[in-house]
Amino acid sequence: MLIKPSKIRRLLLMTLLSVTLFPVTGYSSAENQLAGGAPGVTDVVYDVALESGVVSKVVKVSTSAQLETAIDEANPGTTIVLANGTYKGSKALQISGKHGTSTNPITIKAANRGRAIIAGADVLHIVRSSHIVVEGLKITNTGTTTRSAAVQLDGSNHIRLTRNMFAVPATGNKMIWLEIKGENSSDNQIDRNDFNGKSDPAPVIAFSGYINGAVKQISQRDVIEYNHFRNVKLSAANGNETIRLGVSKISLSEGQNKVQYNLFENCDGDLEVVSVKSGNNEVRYNTFINNRGGLTARHGHNNKFYGNFFFGDGVKEKVMGIRIYGNDHKIYNNYMEDITGDAIFLDSGKYDGGKDGKPTNPSDEDLSSQWRVYRATVVNNTIVNSKDGITIGSTNTSKKYAPTGSWVANNIVANKTGILYHESSSTDTIFKGNLGFGSTLSNASRGPSEILAINPDFTISEGLHKLSANSPAINKAVTDIQLEKRVKVIDDMDGQLRSKTDVGADEFSNAASSRKPLKAADVGPNAPE
Repeated sequence: MLIKPSKIRRLLLMTLLSVTLFPVTGYSSAENQLAGGAPGVTDVVYDVALESGVVSKVVKVSTSAQLETAIDEANPGTTIVLANGTYKGSKALQISGKHGTSTNPITIKAANRGRAIIAGADVLHIVRSSHIVVEGLKITNTGTTTRSAAVQLDGSNHIRLTRNMFAVPATGNKMIWLEIKGENSSDNQIDRNDFNGKSDPAPVIAFSGYINGAVKQISQRDVIEYNHFRNVKLSAANGNETIRLGVSKISLSEGQNKVQYNLFENCDGDLEVVSVKSGNNEVRYNTFINNRGGLTARHGHNNKFYGNFFFGDGVKEKVMGIRIYGNDHKIYNNYMEDITGDAIFLDSGKYDGGKDGKPTNPSDEDLSSQWRVYRATVVNNTIVNSKDGITIGSTNTSKKYAPTGSWVANNIVANKTGILYHESSSTDTIFKGNLGFGSTLSNASRGPSEILAINPDFTISEGLHKLSANSPAINKAVTDIQLEKRVKVIDDMDGQLRSKTDVGADEFSNAASSRKPLKAADVGPNAPE
Protein backbone atom coordinates (compact mmCIF):
# COMPACT_ATOMS: atom_id res chain seq x y z
CA MET A 1 0.00 0.00 0.00
CA LEU A 2 1.36 3.40 -0.98
CA ILE A 3 1.39 6.16 1.65
CA LYS A 4 0.84 9.73 0.43
CA PRO A 5 3.87 12.04 0.87
CA SER A 6 1.71 14.50 2.88
CA LYS A 7 0.87 11.73 5.37
CA ILE A 8 4.54 10.79 5.68
CA ARG A 9 5.41 14.41 6.47
CA ARG A 10 2.64 14.52 9.05
CA LEU A 11 3.85 11.34 10.77
CA LEU A 12 7.44 12.60 10.83
CA LEU A 13 6.36 15.93 12.27
CA MET A 14 4.32 14.27 15.01
CA THR A 15 7.26 12.04 15.89
CA LEU A 16 9.60 15.00 16.04
CA LEU A 17 7.23 16.96 18.28
CA SER A 18 6.80 14.05 20.67
CA VAL A 19 10.54 14.04 21.22
CA THR A 20 11.41 17.74 21.24
CA LEU A 21 8.34 19.66 22.36
CA PHE A 22 6.10 17.72 24.65
CA PRO A 23 8.69 17.13 27.42
CA VAL A 24 8.98 20.87 28.09
CA THR A 25 5.37 21.30 29.17
CA GLY A 26 4.15 21.48 32.74
CA TYR A 27 6.94 23.33 34.57
CA SER A 28 6.78 23.29 38.35
CA SER A 29 7.32 26.56 40.20
CA ALA A 30 10.83 25.45 41.18
CA GLU A 31 11.76 24.56 37.62
CA ASN A 32 10.21 27.73 36.23
CA GLN A 33 13.29 29.92 36.58
CA LEU A 34 15.32 31.64 33.92
CA ALA A 35 19.03 32.41 34.06
CA GLY A 36 19.78 34.90 36.80
CA GLY A 37 16.82 33.80 38.89
CA ALA A 38 14.22 35.79 36.92
CA PRO A 39 10.81 34.14 36.92
CA GLY A 40 9.79 32.55 33.63
CA VAL A 41 6.47 31.43 32.28
CA THR A 42 4.32 29.14 34.35
CA ASP A 43 3.45 26.73 31.56
CA VAL A 44 4.17 26.16 27.90
CA VAL A 45 1.96 24.03 25.70
CA TYR A 46 2.68 23.38 22.03
CA ASP A 47 0.14 22.47 19.41
CA VAL A 48 0.51 21.80 15.72
CA ALA A 49 -1.49 22.83 12.67
CA LEU A 50 -0.61 19.69 10.73
CA GLU A 51 -1.64 20.84 7.28
CA SER A 52 0.31 24.09 7.44
CA GLY A 53 3.21 22.80 9.51
CA VAL A 54 2.92 25.86 11.82
CA VAL A 55 3.60 25.25 15.48
CA SER A 56 1.39 27.29 17.84
CA LYS A 57 2.38 27.82 21.45
CA VAL A 58 0.30 28.55 24.55
CA VAL A 59 2.19 30.35 27.31
CA LYS A 60 0.57 30.68 30.73
CA VAL A 61 1.66 33.59 32.94
CA SER A 62 0.72 34.82 36.38
CA THR A 63 3.06 37.77 37.05
CA SER A 64 3.99 41.00 35.29
CA ALA A 65 7.58 39.80 34.82
CA GLN A 66 6.37 36.59 33.21
CA LEU A 67 4.07 38.59 30.93
CA GLU A 68 6.99 40.79 29.85
CA THR A 69 9.10 37.74 29.02
CA ALA A 70 6.28 36.01 27.19
CA ILE A 71 5.59 39.07 25.01
CA ASP A 72 9.29 39.47 24.26
CA GLU A 73 9.54 35.83 23.13
CA ALA A 74 6.22 35.67 21.30
CA ASN A 75 6.12 34.57 17.66
CA PRO A 76 3.26 34.08 15.18
CA GLY A 77 0.84 31.57 16.68
CA THR A 78 1.77 32.32 20.32
CA THR A 79 -1.14 32.64 22.75
CA ILE A 80 -0.29 34.20 26.11
CA VAL A 81 -2.86 33.33 28.76
CA LEU A 82 -3.03 35.57 31.84
CA ALA A 83 -4.07 33.98 35.13
CA ASN A 84 -6.38 35.89 37.45
CA GLY A 85 -4.51 38.77 39.02
CA THR A 86 -3.12 42.24 38.46
CA TYR A 87 -0.48 43.11 35.85
CA LYS A 88 1.38 46.41 35.72
CA GLY A 89 4.70 47.93 34.79
CA SER A 90 5.64 49.72 31.58
CA LYS A 91 7.74 46.86 30.22
CA ALA A 92 5.05 44.28 30.84
CA LEU A 93 2.53 46.46 29.00
CA GLN A 94 4.77 47.30 26.04
CA ILE A 95 4.20 45.43 22.79
CA SER A 96 6.70 46.85 20.33
CA GLY A 97 7.70 45.55 16.92
CA LYS A 98 5.83 42.27 17.36
CA HIS A 99 4.16 40.71 14.33
CA GLY A 100 1.81 37.80 14.01
CA THR A 101 0.21 36.83 10.72
CA SER A 102 -3.36 36.87 9.45
CA THR A 103 -3.74 33.14 10.15
CA ASN A 104 -1.46 32.98 13.20
CA PRO A 105 -1.77 36.15 15.26
CA ILE A 106 -0.06 36.74 18.59
CA THR A 107 -2.83 36.54 21.19
CA ILE A 108 -2.82 37.97 24.72
CA LYS A 109 -5.91 36.87 26.62
CA ALA A 110 -7.32 36.38 30.09
CA ALA A 111 -7.79 32.84 31.33
CA ASN A 112 -11.05 34.09 32.85
CA ARG A 113 -12.67 37.07 31.18
CA GLY A 114 -12.36 40.28 33.19
CA ARG A 115 -10.23 38.76 35.95
CA ALA A 116 -6.81 39.57 34.51
CA ILE A 117 -6.47 43.24 35.42
CA ILE A 118 -4.18 45.73 33.69
CA ALA A 119 -3.43 48.37 36.31
CA GLY A 120 -1.05 51.09 37.44
CA ALA A 121 0.14 54.39 36.02
CA ASP A 122 1.05 52.84 32.71
CA VAL A 123 -0.17 52.48 29.12
CA LEU A 124 -0.97 49.26 27.33
CA HIS A 125 1.09 50.40 24.36
CA ILE A 126 1.01 48.50 21.06
CA VAL A 127 3.51 50.21 18.77
CA ARG A 128 4.70 49.33 15.25
CA SER A 129 3.11 45.90 15.53
CA SER A 130 0.62 43.86 13.53
CA HIS A 131 -1.75 40.92 13.86
CA ILE A 132 -2.05 41.12 17.64
CA VAL A 133 -5.20 40.06 19.56
CA VAL A 134 -5.91 41.38 23.06
CA GLU A 135 -8.88 39.59 24.62
CA GLY A 136 -10.82 39.47 27.86
CA LEU A 137 -8.72 41.85 29.99
CA LYS A 138 -9.95 44.41 32.49
CA ILE A 139 -8.37 47.78 31.73
CA THR A 140 -7.87 49.99 34.80
CA ASN A 141 -4.46 51.56 34.13
CA THR A 142 -4.35 55.35 34.08
CA GLY A 143 -1.68 56.34 31.55
CA THR A 144 1.51 58.30 32.10
CA THR A 145 2.53 61.94 32.16
CA THR A 146 3.67 61.66 28.53
CA ARG A 147 0.85 59.41 27.28
CA SER A 148 -2.58 60.26 28.67
CA ALA A 149 -4.18 57.05 27.44
CA ALA A 150 -5.01 53.70 28.99
CA VAL A 151 -4.53 51.81 25.73
CA GLN A 152 -2.71 53.18 22.70
CA LEU A 153 -2.37 51.65 19.25
CA ASP A 154 0.53 53.53 17.69
CA GLY A 155 1.56 52.93 14.10
CA SER A 156 0.07 49.43 14.22
CA ASN A 157 -2.26 47.50 11.97
CA HIS A 158 -4.50 44.44 12.15
CA ILE A 159 -4.80 44.78 15.93
CA ARG A 160 -7.92 43.32 17.52
CA LEU A 161 -9.16 44.42 20.94
CA THR A 162 -12.05 42.15 21.84
CA ARG A 163 -14.19 41.33 24.89
CA ASN A 164 -12.27 43.62 27.21
CA MET A 165 -13.70 45.64 30.10
CA PHE A 166 -12.62 49.29 30.25
CA ALA A 167 -13.11 50.60 33.79
CA VAL A 168 -10.43 53.26 34.19
CA PRO A 169 -10.70 55.09 37.53
CA ALA A 170 -11.00 58.86 37.52
CA THR A 171 -7.88 60.93 38.14
CA GLY A 172 -9.22 64.40 37.34
CA ASN A 173 -6.83 64.70 34.40
CA LYS A 174 -7.42 64.38 30.67
CA MET A 175 -7.51 60.70 29.88
CA ILE A 176 -8.26 58.89 26.62
CA TRP A 177 -9.30 55.32 27.26
CA LEU A 178 -8.29 54.10 23.80
CA GLU A 179 -6.19 56.11 21.35
CA ILE A 180 -5.45 55.06 17.76
CA LYS A 181 -2.69 56.99 16.03
CA GLY A 182 0.56 56.82 14.10
CA GLU A 183 1.95 56.14 10.66
CA ASN A 184 0.59 53.08 8.83
CA SER A 185 -2.21 52.58 11.33
CA SER A 186 -4.98 50.59 9.63
CA ASP A 187 -7.30 47.59 9.62
CA ASN A 188 -7.78 47.43 13.37
CA GLN A 189 -10.85 45.88 14.99
CA ILE A 190 -12.38 47.11 18.26
CA ASP A 191 -15.22 44.74 19.10
CA ARG A 192 -17.36 43.45 21.97
CA ASN A 193 -15.79 45.62 24.64
CA ASP A 194 -17.46 47.38 27.56
CA PHE A 195 -16.63 51.06 28.09
CA ASN A 196 -18.33 52.07 31.31
CA GLY A 197 -18.28 55.08 33.62
CA LYS A 198 -15.86 57.60 32.15
CA SER A 199 -15.83 60.93 34.00
CA ASP A 200 -12.42 62.44 33.24
CA PRO A 201 -12.03 64.88 30.31
CA ALA A 202 -11.04 63.66 26.81
CA PRO A 203 -12.72 61.08 24.54
CA VAL A 204 -13.40 57.45 25.33
CA ILE A 205 -12.00 56.47 21.91
CA ALA A 206 -9.90 58.97 19.95
CA PHE A 207 -8.50 58.56 16.44
CA SER A 208 -5.62 61.04 16.57
CA GLY A 209 -4.03 60.19 13.23
CA TYR A 210 -0.57 60.95 11.91
CA ILE A 211 0.98 64.26 10.84
CA ASN A 212 4.39 64.63 9.21
CA GLY A 213 4.72 67.78 7.13
CA ALA A 214 2.19 67.63 4.30
CA VAL A 215 1.20 64.07 5.20
CA LYS A 216 -1.92 64.10 7.37
CA GLN A 217 -3.78 60.82 7.71
CA ILE A 218 -6.31 59.16 9.99
CA SER A 219 -6.11 55.41 10.64
CA GLN A 220 -7.88 53.61 7.82
CA ARG A 221 -10.31 50.70 7.46
CA ASP A 222 -10.75 50.23 11.19
CA VAL A 223 -13.98 48.68 12.50
CA ILE A 224 -15.62 49.55 15.83
CA GLU A 225 -18.49 47.14 16.43
CA TYR A 226 -20.66 45.42 19.06
CA ASN A 227 -19.28 47.55 21.88
CA HIS A 228 -21.26 48.86 24.84
CA PHE A 229 -20.60 52.53 25.61
CA ARG A 230 -22.39 53.68 28.75
CA ASN A 231 -22.52 56.18 31.59
CA VAL A 232 -20.12 58.81 30.27
CA LYS A 233 -20.49 61.64 32.79
CA LEU A 234 -21.71 65.11 31.87
CA SER A 235 -18.93 67.64 31.37
CA ALA A 236 -19.12 71.37 30.71
CA ALA A 237 -15.82 71.24 28.81
CA ASN A 238 -15.48 70.55 25.10
CA GLY A 239 -13.71 67.49 23.73
CA ASN A 240 -15.29 64.67 25.71
CA GLU A 241 -16.75 62.68 22.84
CA THR A 242 -17.49 59.00 23.24
CA ILE A 243 -15.90 58.37 19.84
CA ARG A 244 -13.88 61.03 18.03
CA LEU A 245 -13.07 59.84 14.54
CA GLY A 246 -10.23 62.22 13.68
CA VAL A 247 -9.17 65.78 14.53
CA SER A 248 -9.49 68.98 12.54
CA LYS A 249 -5.89 68.99 11.29
CA ILE A 250 -6.30 65.61 9.56
CA SER A 251 -9.97 66.07 8.63
CA LEU A 252 -9.37 66.18 4.87
CA SER A 253 -7.96 62.65 4.95
CA GLU A 254 -10.18 59.66 4.25
CA GLY A 255 -10.68 56.97 6.86
CA GLN A 256 -12.95 54.34 5.29
CA ASN A 257 -13.69 53.37 8.89
CA LYS A 258 -16.90 51.75 10.12
CA VAL A 259 -18.67 52.40 13.43
CA GLN A 260 -21.43 49.80 13.49
CA TYR A 261 -23.65 47.70 15.77
CA ASN A 262 -22.67 49.59 18.92
CA LEU A 263 -24.93 50.51 21.84
CA PHE A 264 -24.57 53.99 23.36
CA GLU A 265 -26.44 54.59 26.63
CA ASN A 266 -26.34 57.74 28.76
CA CYS A 267 -23.20 59.03 27.07
CA ASP A 268 -23.41 62.65 28.24
CA GLY A 269 -19.78 63.79 28.09
CA ASP A 270 -20.13 65.93 24.97
CA LEU A 271 -22.92 67.05 22.64
CA GLU A 272 -21.02 65.13 19.96
CA VAL A 273 -21.41 61.55 21.20
CA VAL A 274 -19.85 60.35 17.96
CA SER A 275 -17.84 63.10 16.28
CA VAL A 276 -16.69 62.38 12.75
CA LYS A 277 -13.71 64.54 11.80
CA SER A 278 -12.51 62.82 8.64
CA GLY A 279 -13.94 61.62 5.35
CA ASN A 280 -15.47 58.56 3.71
CA ASN A 281 -16.56 56.77 6.89
CA GLU A 282 -19.76 54.89 7.69
CA VAL A 283 -21.71 55.08 10.95
CA ARG A 284 -24.46 52.48 10.69
CA TYR A 285 -26.74 50.10 12.59
CA ASN A 286 -25.95 51.62 16.00
CA THR A 287 -28.44 52.25 18.80
CA PHE A 288 -28.34 55.50 20.78
CA ILE A 289 -30.39 55.58 24.00
CA ASN A 290 -30.93 58.76 26.00
CA ASN A 291 -27.56 60.36 25.36
CA ARG A 292 -27.07 64.06 25.89
CA GLY A 293 -25.83 64.74 22.38
CA GLY A 294 -25.85 62.94 19.07
CA LEU A 295 -23.96 61.96 15.95
CA THR A 296 -22.10 64.80 14.26
CA ALA A 297 -20.22 65.11 10.98
CA ARG A 298 -18.05 67.87 12.42
CA HIS A 299 -15.36 67.81 9.69
CA GLY A 300 -14.65 65.83 6.55
CA HIS A 301 -16.69 64.85 3.53
CA ASN A 302 -18.67 62.00 2.01
CA ASN A 303 -19.67 60.20 5.19
CA LYS A 304 -22.67 57.87 5.38
CA PHE A 305 -25.01 57.69 8.37
CA TYR A 306 -27.67 55.03 8.00
CA GLY A 307 -29.72 52.39 9.75
CA ASN A 308 -29.22 53.90 13.21
CA PHE A 309 -31.81 54.01 16.01
CA PHE A 310 -32.01 57.08 18.26
CA PHE A 311 -34.19 57.09 21.39
CA GLY A 312 -34.77 59.68 24.09
CA ASP A 313 -37.15 59.65 27.01
CA GLY A 314 -38.79 62.89 25.94
CA VAL A 315 -37.59 64.59 29.14
CA LYS A 316 -33.79 64.62 29.22
CA GLU A 317 -32.59 67.76 27.45
CA LYS A 318 -30.38 67.90 24.35
CA VAL A 319 -30.88 64.30 23.29
CA MET A 320 -30.04 64.62 19.60
CA GLY A 321 -29.97 62.77 16.32
CA ILE A 322 -27.65 63.79 13.46
CA ARG A 323 -25.98 67.14 12.73
CA ILE A 324 -23.68 67.73 9.77
CA TYR A 325 -21.17 70.06 8.15
CA GLY A 326 -19.14 69.52 4.96
CA ASN A 327 -19.75 67.98 1.56
CA ASP A 328 -21.71 65.03 0.17
CA HIS A 329 -22.96 63.38 3.35
CA LYS A 330 -25.73 60.77 3.10
CA ILE A 331 -28.33 60.32 5.87
CA TYR A 332 -30.89 57.56 5.36
CA ASN A 333 -32.89 54.77 7.03
CA ASN A 334 -32.47 56.31 10.50
CA TYR A 335 -35.23 56.03 13.13
CA MET A 336 -35.60 58.71 15.83
CA GLU A 337 -38.07 58.82 18.70
CA ASP A 338 -38.59 61.18 21.67
CA ILE A 339 -35.62 63.35 20.68
CA THR A 340 -35.50 66.60 22.68
CA GLY A 341 -32.83 68.36 20.61
CA ASP A 342 -32.24 68.51 16.87
CA ALA A 343 -33.32 65.31 15.12
CA ILE A 344 -31.67 65.95 11.73
CA PHE A 345 -29.85 69.25 11.36
CA LEU A 346 -28.11 70.54 8.23
CA ASP A 347 -26.45 73.52 9.89
CA SER A 348 -25.12 76.65 8.23
CA GLY A 349 -21.35 77.07 8.18
CA LYS A 350 -18.82 79.67 9.23
CA TYR A 351 -16.40 78.70 6.46
CA ASP A 352 -16.95 77.83 2.81
CA GLY A 353 -14.66 74.98 1.74
CA GLY A 354 -15.92 75.08 -1.85
CA LYS A 355 -17.84 72.68 -4.03
CA ASP A 356 -15.03 70.12 -4.08
CA GLY A 357 -14.24 70.57 -0.38
CA LYS A 358 -10.54 71.00 -1.12
CA PRO A 359 -9.54 74.63 -0.58
CA THR A 360 -5.96 75.62 -1.28
CA ASN A 361 -3.82 75.70 1.85
CA PRO A 362 -6.54 76.01 4.49
CA SER A 363 -5.24 77.33 7.80
CA ASP A 364 -5.60 75.46 11.07
CA GLU A 365 -8.35 77.93 11.94
CA ASP A 366 -10.13 77.10 8.67
CA LEU A 367 -9.86 73.38 9.34
CA SER A 368 -11.32 73.74 12.82
CA SER A 369 -14.25 75.84 11.64
CA GLN A 370 -17.78 74.67 10.83
CA TRP A 371 -17.83 74.12 7.06
CA ARG A 372 -20.67 74.88 4.71
CA VAL A 373 -22.89 71.93 3.79
CA TYR A 374 -22.77 70.99 0.11
CA ARG A 375 -25.04 68.36 -1.45
CA ALA A 376 -26.34 66.62 1.67
CA THR A 377 -28.80 63.82 0.94
CA VAL A 378 -31.47 63.15 3.57
CA VAL A 379 -33.81 60.33 2.50
CA ASN A 380 -36.07 57.65 4.02
CA ASN A 381 -35.76 58.66 7.68
CA THR A 382 -38.52 58.44 10.31
CA ILE A 383 -38.82 60.93 13.17
CA VAL A 384 -41.63 60.54 15.74
CA ASN A 385 -42.68 62.31 18.94
CA SER A 386 -39.64 64.58 18.93
CA LYS A 387 -39.17 68.28 19.61
CA ASP A 388 -37.86 69.09 16.14
CA GLY A 389 -37.86 67.37 12.77
CA ILE A 390 -35.54 68.16 9.87
CA THR A 391 -33.89 71.57 10.11
CA ILE A 392 -32.08 73.29 7.25
CA GLY A 393 -29.77 76.22 8.00
CA SER A 394 -29.28 78.42 11.05
CA THR A 395 -30.43 81.79 12.36
CA ASN A 396 -26.98 82.32 13.90
CA THR A 397 -25.63 85.39 12.12
CA SER A 398 -22.03 84.19 12.47
CA LYS A 399 -22.92 81.22 10.26
CA LYS A 400 -23.36 83.00 6.95
CA TYR A 401 -22.96 80.03 4.59
CA ALA A 402 -26.30 78.27 4.26
CA PRO A 403 -26.49 74.66 3.02
CA THR A 404 -26.59 74.32 -0.74
CA GLY A 405 -27.36 71.62 -3.30
CA SER A 406 -29.10 69.33 -0.79
CA TRP A 407 -32.01 66.90 -1.11
CA VAL A 408 -34.66 66.08 1.52
CA ALA A 409 -36.85 63.30 0.15
CA ASN A 410 -39.14 60.47 1.27
CA ASN A 411 -38.91 61.20 5.00
CA ILE A 412 -41.65 60.96 7.63
CA VAL A 413 -41.83 63.44 10.50
CA ALA A 414 -44.70 62.90 12.93
CA ASN A 415 -44.25 65.20 15.92
CA LYS A 416 -46.79 66.87 18.21
CA THR A 417 -44.73 70.04 18.67
CA GLY A 418 -42.39 72.31 16.75
CA ILE A 419 -41.94 72.73 13.01
CA LEU A 420 -41.68 69.40 11.20
CA TYR A 421 -39.57 70.68 8.30
CA HIS A 422 -37.88 73.87 9.44
CA GLU A 423 -35.93 76.03 7.00
CA SER A 424 -34.06 78.45 9.23
CA SER A 425 -32.31 79.85 6.15
CA SER A 426 -33.50 80.33 2.61
CA THR A 427 -31.74 77.64 0.58
CA ASP A 428 -31.90 75.81 -2.73
CA THR A 429 -32.71 72.51 -0.98
CA ILE A 430 -34.90 70.18 -3.05
CA PHE A 431 -37.85 68.66 -1.19
CA LYS A 432 -39.72 65.68 -2.66
CA GLY A 433 -42.08 63.00 -1.37
CA ASN A 434 -41.92 63.83 2.34
CA LEU A 435 -44.76 63.28 4.82
CA GLY A 436 -45.51 65.41 7.88
CA PHE A 437 -48.14 65.06 10.56
CA GLY A 438 -49.15 66.39 13.96
CA SER A 439 -47.73 69.89 14.15
CA THR A 440 -46.69 72.83 11.98
CA LEU A 441 -45.75 71.31 8.65
CA SER A 442 -43.21 73.86 7.45
CA ASN A 443 -42.26 77.49 7.89
CA ALA A 444 -41.70 77.83 4.12
CA SER A 445 -44.06 77.53 1.19
CA ARG A 446 -43.91 73.87 0.19
CA GLY A 447 -46.46 72.06 -1.94
CA PRO A 448 -47.89 68.57 -1.30
CA SER A 449 -45.46 66.95 -3.75
CA GLU A 450 -42.67 68.28 -1.56
CA ILE A 451 -44.22 67.77 1.90
CA LEU A 452 -47.61 66.11 2.19
CA ALA A 453 -49.60 66.75 5.36
CA ILE A 454 -51.10 63.35 6.13
CA ASN A 455 -51.28 60.84 8.95
CA PRO A 456 -48.71 58.10 8.17
CA ASP A 457 -50.93 55.61 10.03
CA PHE A 458 -48.31 53.88 12.14
CA THR A 459 -48.71 50.68 14.06
CA ILE A 460 -46.50 49.78 17.03
CA SER A 461 -44.42 46.72 16.18
CA GLU A 462 -41.46 45.52 18.25
CA GLY A 463 -41.66 48.82 20.12
CA LEU A 464 -41.24 50.91 16.96
CA HIS A 465 -43.58 53.08 14.91
CA LYS A 466 -43.88 51.14 11.66
CA LEU A 467 -46.18 51.41 8.69
CA SER A 468 -49.57 49.75 8.99
CA ALA A 469 -51.11 47.92 6.05
CA ASN A 470 -53.22 51.02 5.34
CA SER A 471 -50.42 53.58 5.52
CA PRO A 472 -50.39 56.21 2.76
CA ALA A 473 -46.59 55.94 2.80
CA ILE A 474 -46.61 52.51 1.14
CA ASN A 475 -45.16 52.53 -2.38
CA LYS A 476 -45.20 56.35 -2.42
CA ALA A 477 -41.50 57.17 -2.31
CA VAL A 478 -40.58 59.39 -5.23
CA THR A 479 -37.84 58.31 -7.60
CA ASP A 480 -35.47 60.63 -9.37
CA ILE A 481 -32.37 59.82 -11.37
CA GLN A 482 -30.45 62.68 -9.72
CA LEU A 483 -31.36 61.37 -6.29
CA GLU A 484 -30.39 57.78 -7.13
CA LYS A 485 -27.01 58.98 -8.36
CA ARG A 486 -26.37 60.13 -4.81
CA VAL A 487 -27.69 57.12 -2.91
CA LYS A 488 -29.82 54.12 -3.78
CA VAL A 489 -31.68 52.82 -0.73
CA ILE A 490 -32.07 49.07 -1.27
CA ASP A 491 -33.30 47.96 2.17
CA ASP A 492 -34.89 49.52 5.26
CA MET A 493 -34.02 50.02 8.92
CA ASP A 494 -35.04 46.40 9.65
CA GLY A 495 -32.82 44.98 6.91
CA GLN A 496 -35.87 44.14 4.79
CA LEU A 497 -35.48 44.63 1.06
CA ARG A 498 -37.40 47.52 -0.46
CA SER A 499 -39.70 46.81 -3.40
CA LYS A 500 -41.47 49.85 -4.85
CA THR A 501 -40.10 51.74 -1.85
CA ASP A 502 -42.15 53.25 0.93
CA VAL A 503 -41.68 56.65 2.51
CA GLY A 504 -39.70 56.68 5.77
CA ALA A 505 -37.19 54.34 7.34
CA ASP A 506 -39.57 51.35 7.42
CA GLU A 507 -40.63 49.31 4.40
CA PHE A 508 -43.96 47.56 4.92
CA SER A 509 -43.10 43.86 4.72
CA ASN A 510 -44.02 40.46 6.08
CA ALA A 511 -40.38 39.35 5.99
CA ALA A 512 -38.54 38.80 9.27
CA SER A 513 -36.43 41.67 10.57
CA SER A 514 -32.68 41.07 10.40
CA ARG A 515 -31.82 44.27 12.27
CA LYS A 516 -33.39 45.67 15.44
CA PRO A 517 -32.47 48.18 18.13
CA LEU A 518 -29.62 46.70 20.11
CA LYS A 519 -29.88 45.60 23.72
CA ALA A 520 -27.17 45.04 26.33
CA ALA A 521 -27.09 41.30 25.60
CA ASP A 522 -26.19 42.02 21.95
CA VAL A 523 -22.98 43.89 22.72
CA GLY A 524 -20.02 43.88 25.08
CA PRO A 525 -17.76 41.07 26.38
CA ASN A 526 -20.50 38.45 26.54
CA ALA A 527 -22.06 39.18 23.16
CA PRO A 528 -22.39 36.33 20.67
CA GLU A 529 -19.68 36.07 18.01
